[in-house]
Amino acid sequence: MKTKLNSTLLALLACATITFSSCKNETESVSLIANPSAVGFADLRKNALTDITLTKTFKAEDGITFETDKGTEVRISPNCLRDNNGNVVTGDVNLSFVEMYDRGNMTATNKPLMGKNSAGDLLPLVTGGQFNIEVTKGNQKLRSGCPFFVDIPAALTGGIDQDMKLWRGNIDEDGELTWDEVIRDAAGQGKEAGINANTESATYHVWASEFGWTNVDRFYNDSRPKTQIKVTVPAQYNMSNAAVYLSYEGERNVLARLDTYDSVEKFFSEHYGYIPVGLNLHVIFTSESNGSLVYAIKKATIVADGVINFSESDLDITSKSNLANIINNLN
Repeated sequence: MKTKLNSTLLALLACATITFSSCKNETESVSLIANPSAVGFADLRKNALTDITLTKTFKAEDGITFETDKGTEVRISPNCLRDNNGNVVTGDVNLSFVEMYDRGNMTATNKPLMGKNSAGDLLPLVTGGQFNIEVTKGNQKLRSGCPFFVDIPAALTGGIDQDMKLWRGNIDEDGELTWDEVIRDAAGQGKEAGINANTESATYHVWASEFGWTNVDRFYNDSRPKTQIKVTVPAQYNMSNAAVYLSYEGERNVLARLDTYDSVEKFFSEHYGYIPVGLNLHVIFTSESNGSLVYAIKKATIVADGVINFSESDLDITSKSNLANIINNLN
């Protein structure tokens, strides 16, 4: 959504005097980005999630085993589904399954990797894959009356990591997702839920008894001193209609999120000061304009109490698939 101002000849002359990265469109342009809508931004995220949701219909008394195109296997046992009153469900039911292993789709759907530690602080996680299972009969959500199983190929996130644990996702009233570790017994496993890193099959074997968002993760670990940063944005953007994510360089399985917004000084930040000083990362800004996705990305090296600024001239409009590709191709 750009308006051409200069002729092609003038643009070419300009490109002869400045760097190539400044001439990506061969013309100067003025942004026509409209003010953001909180409802429109939420709809973009919802649609992005719908785009990657797999659906299956099966008979509850038969159970189901199916494999996704990514090689993930889901197994729900026969006669295992229950209605809201605890009754065994029979007949046709509908399964919805979402799996995510890349930062691009996590950004587009607003499913970042922030987990609570023992003190309740939100800290970045390294993922081995997150998924969501929902089973319905008509308009009623069903629950599982016995364990179900999900086997995730570890190759999707770079190979087996023995430090991975199981996490359950919680979405608050504002639609923000955070992760809580599933408490396990002294042996490291539990009857209700658990994870086993299977080196023979190179999979994460997950069992659980509660449908919903589930993640295979561990905390990101960096021994360098930590700091808080500020990310300033144009005045029309805030927590309801925009978001800021952090993509760590060299860590393709990490996507952090800044979870606070200062309405006076117009900046995003976070509560806990978790960002390592000296870390190279990309700051990702997303929002909405007339139903289209608005974004900007800046590379930064973190300094103590650093400030990263986004102006209106940094913003552009793109599609969900293009933004996901851009993010997934970051270092």
